Amino acid sequence: MTLLRFLPLPLLLLGAEANAQCLFDPVDQGKVMKLSASRLDSAKGLPLADLSLMRVENGQLVPVAFQFDEMSDHGMVWFEESGFDRIGEAGRLDGDDRLLAMLTDAGPRRPDGLEPREGKLLADLEVATDCHFYLVKGNRQRSENYYVSHDSDTGRTRTALYQLDVDPDNELNWRYLSYRGYQGEGSIIDTLKMRMSAGVLSKFTRMTLDNYNLRPQLVGHHVGPIRSVMHLRTRVVLAGIPVMTIQVQAMRYATHYEAHTYAKIPELYRATLKEPEVSVTVDGNNQLGAQVYTHNFADNPITVNGVADDDSFAGQPISMSENWILFDSGKDFTLLTELTVPPELMSVPLSLIYQDNKQLTVEPEQFEGQLPNLGYMLKGWPEQRELRFTVSLFFDSSMRGFAAEEYADQRSRHVEVRVSP
Repeated sequence: MTLLRFLPLPLLLLGAEANAQCLFDPVDQGKVMKLSASRLDSAKGLPLADLSLMRVENGQLVPVAFQFDEMSDHGMVWFEESGFDRIGEAGRLDGDDRLLAMLTDAGPRRPDGLEPREGKLLADLEVATDCHFYLVKGNRQRSENYYVSHDSDTGRTRTALYQLDVDPDNELNWRYLSYRGYQGEGSIIDTLKMRMSAGVLSKFTRMTLDNYNLRPQLVGHHVGPIRSVMHLRTRVVLAGIPVMTIQVQAMRYATHYEAHTYAKIPELYRATLKEPEVSVTVDGNNQLGAQVYTHNFADNPITVNGVADDDSFAGQPISMSENWILFDSGKDFTLLTELTVPPELMSVPLSLIYQDNKQLTVEPEQFEGQLPNLGYMLKGWPEQRELRFTVSLFFDSSMRGFAAEEYADQRSRHVEVRVSP
């Protein structure tokens, strides 16, 4: 990709200096406005190339970074080789196309009579408290700011706040994560781990697939100013039986990472495979002394000590509606994870995976021990034939003075947008 201008840290944290009238909370850093085309009536059907986003700065309208992503019938970003159907017409704002922008790029309200030097105002998008974006048609100005640099050939991602290196041939194998200001040594994490297991015909003849077996193949990749999207496909085979095809979209943002997963489960294999389980975890690298919170342990976190003495914490059932996990390293890095599923899957049983053992080996891994390995276990087939879930990983320097539950709520809360013509 051609990197136009990589936005420096002060602007990421505070928004544009000219936006003194538009204040944001520190927990707002990196939040993204995501707006469906269904809410932009004044721009429906218009060519995407004719649309742009602006804000008020120094008494005039100036361009801000944005991107449009065209969506598929499976709620994912559309790629030609995905096999999904695109919703709407190519290159036009329609269907469920998404407009994305950084929340902290919004500016103050437009004074009466202020118009762009070129083009026409279509909509006022108000975010936060009296902070605004303006959707414009026919203006050729574009911001050169990029919030994400991602090279899929090398597997390296850079933003103003973190660096993530993954195996370019296997997105599941994370190799290195650093965060600006982190006080520890080396990579914060060992790797990401995904597992699928099931009994074949009987619950006693279990087979397990891991990162090596679930090697995802790249189908499509797009890097925009706001996020990078990779579409990956994995064909799951257990005991020679082709069970299903998993489609994953890995998304990198300025301060977080998302993995959106979709799979269609043939009815035959629902009967063939017994007690299936899917797990997604992050293995920390030597995070002794860190504290881990869940909704059930919001006021009584467990401390990572490298000893398997966490029976009341590990394996705890988790409510799908309150499934956040908060990891605080105590070294100026926190990780908040959240699992999101559609309403029809809210009843799927979910439990916490927590392994705190400096001698335990759980492949794949670069460093000895699980210090800690934490994440989610989904158990059983959903009643529906489709399995959908999103795992979000939010990176930060601290809990910003919030209690654990309040921080989890504030950090993962979606940006509300009020649209007016």
